[in-house]
Amino acid sequence: MDEFEALKSDTIPNRCQNIMKLKALAALVLLVGFSGVSNAQDTLAWRQAYETAQEARRDARKIYNTPNASPADVEQSIRILHQAITFLDSPRVRELAQGNFYLKARSCDVYRDLITANIIAHDREQALEAFEKMADQGRYFSIPSFETDSVYAPIRSDPRYAAVVERLKLRQALWTDEALNTPTQPDLTTAEKVAGLSLLWSQAKYNFANFDHANIDWDKVYLDYLPLVTGTGSTIDYYRILQKFYAQLKDSHSNVYFPQSLAAQVNARPPMRTALIEGKVYITDVFSDSLRGTGIVPGLQVMAIDGQPVLDYARQNVQPYQSSSTSQDLEVRTFTYFLLAGPKEKPIALELTNSAGKTWQQNVARQGYLDRVASEAISFRKIGQTGWLIINNFEDQHILKTYDSLFPQINQTRALIIDIRKNGGGSDYIGFHILSTLTNRPFKTSAYRIPRYTSIPVKGMEWMDYDAEKVQPDDKMYYDKPVALLISTQTFSAAEDFAVAFDYMKRGKMVGQTTGGSTGQPISFTLPGGGMARICGKHDRYPDGKEFVGIGIHPDVPVDLTVADLLNHKDKTLQTAVDLLKD
Repeated sequence: MDEFEALKSDTIPNRCQNIMKLKALAALVLLVGFSGVSNAQDTLAWRQAYETAQEARRDARKIYNTPNASPADVEQSIRILHQAITFLDSPRVRELAQGNFYLKARSCDVYRDLITANIIAHDREQALEAFEKMADQGRYFSIPSFETDSVYAPIRSDPRYAAVVERLKLRQALWTDEALNTPTQPDLTTAEKVAGLSLLWSQAKYNFANFDHANIDWDKVYLDYLPLVTGTGSTIDYYRILQKFYAQLKDSHSNVYFPQSLAAQVNARPPMRTALIEGKVYITDVFSDSLRGTGIVPGLQVMAIDGQPVLDYARQNVQPYQSSSTSQDLEVRTFTYFLLAGPKEKPIALELTNSAGKTWQQNVARQGYLDRVASEAISFRKIGQTGWLIINNFEDQHILKTYDSLFPQINQTRALIIDIRKNGGGSDYIGFHILSTLTNRPFKTSAYRIPRYTSIPVKGMEWMDYDAEKVQPDDKMYYDKPVALLISTQTFSAAEDFAVAFDYMKRGKMVGQTTGGSTGQPISFTLPGGGMARICGKHDRYPDGKEFVGIGIHPDVPVDLTVADLLNHKDKTLQTAVDLLKD
């Protein structure tokens, strides 16, 4: 009788254990059959292995978490978990796990379950052994849970337990940089300055996903900046140099941020927005009636700032500090987001010209506007029988509830325009929920890759590639009428993930300007002096491999911004979409 037939036999007592063996053997047969075939099959293989381990965990937990579980029951759950470990340690599964974070983490989770099951079984020795093996997996652990969770109380006093916890703390400290999180001072020590630059350099070297786009010798840049940081005379000047350092990476998701207590000394801005249009700088938005009352209104041209021609001012005082993936995003950051930034106590001196040619000087305070109005996260209105849904971010958690409440109105329209022109991103799942109501079929999100440093056998980076995930359509809401998507250079990050999915599912035309060209998963960390930084650790692509990071997502129907449209209060992008949906 072969092993499959034996496992099917009712003469073997532990049926739940047998089920686990059947699953594991079937999965192994499947995995071996996949050896050396396509990426799609390889993806199926790791998912099968992942689910096999997860099912074992569920089966075991169902047993040992049952009230009044007998000792024999708990032993049965322990056997299931050991078989899961054997499965995860098999050569093919280990090979798959080397390229997949999620599968690799299953061993750690199974050992965690083994600790609990052995504690319930009053087997202190096996619980400690499982704890030590869990620590050997090299994953990140929540140390406080080991020190406070009551489930570990029976083994917490053992010296072996304490030794493992101490080892985990030291390992965690290596990656949390707590010792480098020094307090803010007017000026930092030379050691702190060098440490901060070195931390930025090392985080990028081992985690940055877009070095191919940056096209720089990173070690040489680090050496070039060492004398620059040690030569600074204040923490503000030091952080400016750090910002210029990370700007060399040419990545909008890799940034340096000032300590919170110093931010108002460099980043205070009046409630207005500007933009570079046809080579000139214009005020495009004013978010305060009191500021409007001083004569600051959209359509005014900015000629100079603090006595310097505006283009020279921007390129000398703003642009060098901006981390940007594309020329269009660099333009937005320079001329829209940070052009008017500066010390909160210091008014900004503007030279302005109106459409009639009158020119004057005006000082504008950077703070003190009690009537500052923020843009709504989501709003909806109608243009005839066409709906116009504006979503200005994917951060506000109320967007989901608001969208669902608006859907009956949206569903009554003949066509829909979704406007994400000023959407700087947030959480993908908010955007994907909205997209799930626009289709009755599953749709794909972005494919992506994550860099991983390896020292053996050859020192360098290798890629962990992940296929695009599928999102299921909403089972209650479905909008089946024509849709257009408005995009711009300010469409960024999670809003670009939204645009990629919309574009790939062929739901409608995109209208406007090329997007910012930056998305991914940033890794945040603290810096000496109380500041923060982040480095992009994930490179996204279209599901078919098409690149958009460092490029931008191009509209199907391009619409250029013009001075004439601004002065005439004309939204040509919106009107183009309205006309398009009439056809």
